[in-house]
Formats: sequence, C-alpha cells, structure tokens
Amino acid sequence: MTPEIVFAVYDNGNLIGEHTSKEWEKLLSIPRQAIRDYAREGRTYGKRYKFKIVGTITPEKPELEQKDTGITMRELADFKRSVKVGDKFTYKSYRKDFVRGVRIELEKMIVVRKFPHLVQVASVADPRKTATMSYAELYKQKEQKKEEIDSREVIVWKKKRRSY
Repeated sequence: MTPEIVFAVYDNGNLIGEHTSKEWEKLLSIPRQAIRDYAREGRTYGKRYKFKIVGTITPEKPELEQKDTGITMRELADFKRSVKVGDKFTYKSYRKDFVRGVRIELEKMIVVRKFPHLVQVASVADPRKTATMSYAELYKQKEQKKEEIDSREVIVWKKKRRSY
C-alpha cells in the first residue's frame, strides 16, 4: 500500500481543488511528473497553475485483497509441465448473438502445439478450427470443470442418501 500524494491547484491564485496527480493529469492535461516537479519547486506551470502538496491518502483496501485469482505460480508451473500435446480439454467460448444475447459454447479440444506462454488447441470434431489459449486460461477452465463435477457428485450423493 503506497500512499498517494494530494495536490492543491491554484489558478491565478484561486484554489481550484485538491486531487492526486493522476486525477489532475486527466483534468488539466498536464503530465503527472510535471505536477510533482512544479509542486516540489514552487514554480508556476504555464504562467497560470500553481501546485502545492497538501497531504497523502492511503487506499482503504490492501492491494492483495482487491483481486485474488486463486492460482499460484507454482501450480501454474506444474500445470504447464503436465500439459502434453494430445491432451483433451473442453474449450468454453462466449459468442455474442444479437437475438439471443451471449451464448456459451462448449467444445472438445485437443492440444496441438505448446509454446512458452501459450497453447494452441484444435477442435476434435473439426481440426481446422483452432484456438490459442494461455496456460492460465486453460488451468482456470480445468478447475471450473472440476468444481462442476464435484458439485454434481455432491448432488448425486445427496439424492442417494435421501432414497434410503
């Protein structure tokens, strides 16, 4: 968590407001580094804007809690080593249809080529139809399929249990 510096901007001596350099960059079309330099040196930008450092703010949530993909580098490296040419996967694609909305299509695919960061897969039904995926995408689809299978097994187990 790095704190962000808040700058006050004066237009010909009148306070405009207090924002971070990133926000001022969007509002005034002034480079962020220029804002920091002019505030530190006490100079006026374009004979009009004067910047002053007001304080700092810290993000409310830690960066680690914002987005957790659930994949560790070790798991991904192990998965990358385990994928072989000829392995079969189910490829999930999303197609936008203006009449029906978004359609999810599942298709059986086979690994055709391995690259350092990508995998090329081809359709089992139509080998001319290929797709390129990263190892992380392939891993996520594999994990989602495992979760679906596990949830089906739990439902089947509950049904069997009720029948007794």
